[in-house]
Amino acid sequence: MSDEMTPDVSAADPAAKPAKSAGAHLGEREREGVIDLLGVIAYGSISGFTRMAADSEMASDMHLKTALAGMAVKEFTNYELLVSHIVELGGDPWEAMTPFKEAFDAYHARTKPRDVLEGLVKAYIGDGIANDFFREIARYVDDESREIIEQASGDDGRTEVIVGAVRDAIHKERTLAGPLALWGRRLVGEALSQGQLVAVERDALSELILGTSHDRPGAGLEEIGQIMTRLTDAHQKRMGALGLIA
Repeated sequence: MSDEMTPDVSAADPAAKPAKSAGAHLGEREREGVIDLLGVIAYGSISGFTRMAADSEMASDMHLKTALAGMAVKEFTNYELLVSHIVELGGDPWEAMTPFKEAFDAYHARTKPRDVLEGLVKAYIGDGIANDFFREIARYVDDESREIIEQASGDDGRTEVIVGAVRDAIHKERTLAGPLALWGRRLVGEALSQGQLVAVERDALSELILGTSHDRPGAGLEEIGQIMTRLTDAHQKRMGALGLIA
């Protein structure tokens, strides 16, 4: 979840032919929903790549700069993985990502960090809750797609450098805690709002989540409530890890 898509990726070539019959067991409507979901996450990944690469330029500490650059590389690797699977499913990566571009760009425009610390909190809090959301929704897709989504939404440990940097900054200047806590709350509010918009942006994606387009169980109203509770709980833990009050 901005930034322009980077077209020079051979794996995302819409003209490429699927290397295998991925998704052959999926019904057409379910396949469309899965491609939509992959498109959402892929655009979020390429947006994250360009944003984190820019944030790494703002960091003066070499450990932090290296961690942010590494996170940017992971985002691009995730992007390639996701668009490759879109192609394998017979989809067009550009068509899959385009419907969600406006929502992601609006989120980034409204949550543009004013300094390095806000950028770090955004990378940890904003991206964290987005990845949690995608992993939750991945429970309702086929096994192969779920594995790819979980891989793309995983944490490789580099965020611990962010946690350490934010906690150190707050320890040195306690007055930073209040504004950063407010920033963290704003980020989660914006992320959840955009997530809800994204979920209803495409009928096939909504049907995938609700389980109305295939024979796999979807998320009923009670389960959606439980998902929101889990997302909120995970957010509070991340805020606590940063030394901030949720």
